Amino acid sequence: MTWSPPLSEHLNDRNISLPPSRFRLFILIYWLLFGIVIVGMWTLLYDGIIPIDAVSLSSSGTPFQALYLAPFSHEIPQHLLTNVFTFFLLGVSLTIITALFRKLDSRFYLCPFIACILFVTILPFTFSTALLLVPNLELVDIVGFSGIVSAVLGMTIVILSYIIWKNFESLRFFIGTILVSVAVFFLLPLAEFRNAHAAVPNTAHQIGFLYGVLITWLIGAALMTKSKKRAYLYLAALLAALFLPIILFGITVLL
Repeated sequence: MTWSPPLSEHLNDRNISLPPSRFRLFILIYWLLFGIVIVGMWTLLYDGIIPIDAVSLSSSGTPFQALYLAPFSHEIPQHLLTNVFTFFLLGVSLTIITALFRKLDSRFYLCPFIACILFVTILPFTFSTALLLVPNLELVDIVGFSGIVSAVLGMTIVILSYIIWKNFESLRFFIGTILVSVAVFFLLPLAEFRNAHAAVPNTAHQIGFLYGVLITWLIGAALMTKSKKRAYLYLAALLAALFLPIILFGITVLL
């Protein structure tokens, strides 16, 4: 008796039953929703309808709604445009890569789908709480989409690694992905080399990047492994990585 991974009823079928029209519709809705949220939040902040301290992360105290909204908020237009432009370039490359996987009838094409859904649902909470838990990092009205953009960059690294090594559970994939990820992790601060107060954005970029790599890696491994036990192990590790910062932050607040 053959076993199919538990993430989708279609995973055992190499001819994935997601028609091209639904595939394109998903991508369109995803980017449209992202655009509405980001531009909408900037408009509300720019017009003064929502005060910045209501949607920003601060070490002295962060409102609950800010844990989700801070990664989607921008205080100045330059910050917004830089993040949206970078996100757009990464999004185009990911869309092309995902479409190619779909044409190859590889169920791995579901990996960016699932990862992107996590990026707009759970990851904002995880990212915000992880940033607030970093010791000796003083946050004052921190907002910005660059953490999620960095997560998409991490996703892209893992997808390209899979294209090269084609097996999430191989030693070559593990070593290659780790080496590339470490290199990118230490190169990310170069994006803020002109910023005299770069500690916070650099940390945010690095946290987002690490989560992008981890989420995509674990989802891809769960999708592609032939072992039922390992699939559940990867999913358990994914849930632990996403919810651990949230739980730890909740404990610190209660104490």
